[in-house]
Amino acid sequence: MQCAAIPYRITQAGAFEVLLVTSRGKGHWIVPKGKVKPGKTAASSAAEEAYEEAGGSGTIDQALVTSFELGGVGRNADGTGEIMQVFALQVETLALTWPEMFQRQRRWVPLDEAVTIVKGRQLRDALRTFAGQRAPVI
Repeated sequence: MQCAAIPYRITQAGAFEVLLVTSRGKGHWIVPKGKVKPGKTAASSAAEEAYEEAGGSGTIDQALVTSFELGGVGRNADGTGEIMQVFALQVETLALTWPEMFQRQRRWVPLDEAVTIVKGRQLRDALRTFAGQRAPVI
């Protein structure tokens, strides 16, 4: 199983911004994601990914934003794809140094912009779902 975090903050004007990172290989903008770590919940693993990849830490919501089947990777014996679970993380602290700071770039972007620039339809759909749950309509 895999997990992802949607690290966000609310500006003084009440706008939602999402903390995006670049993928390692191609430099595409994505949200922090990775495999669920042994002995950890998907939510706590997602929070760890947000810190490792973007230096963001805060309060992770234990409720799923969404989940989806990954296409083409991690096929199970029954032919189904590996599941990605996505959680919201309200960022309270942004570290000046973090584990993957020399492997990725990070940047805050307005939620509506994040929906258009994030690589991968399923992650864009997850951002739209998040927007529908938490933010003004996009």
